[in-house]
Amino acid sequence: MEFVEGKEYKDWENFGIRLKNARKSIGMTLEVLAEKTHRTENFISRIENGKSCSIHTLYQLCRVLNTSADDLLLGKKVENKEYYDKEIIINIINKCDKKQIKIIKDVLVAMFPNFDELISTK
Repeated sequence: MEFVEGKEYKDWENFGIRLKNARKSIGMTLEVLAEKTHRTENFISRIENGKSCSIHTLYQLCRVLNTSADDLLLGKKVENKEYYDKEIIINIINKCDKKQIKIIKDVLVAMFPNFDELISTK
């Protein structure tokens, strides 16, 4: 959909698909998104299925999913997509700042103190 200034936004079906993809891309369930946006699962589900939402709801969705309104409203990707664990992890890491990346690294190092040994046995 091409955005035309001064026109009402009407591409809610594709918005819903992009919303669902943004949620799934970071491994977030409908339940968690609803909880974090202070909405019901049914309400979020209706948006993902093409129902419109308010600017305030759009703001909350963007904040929780760490994405822009432009991506949800005008993004080009409109296919439903299933995400694998590795893709979800990469998507989450790509949304992290330097401090969050350091925490993730520290957790991984703590989980795998002998990582070099794991690599050499494969």
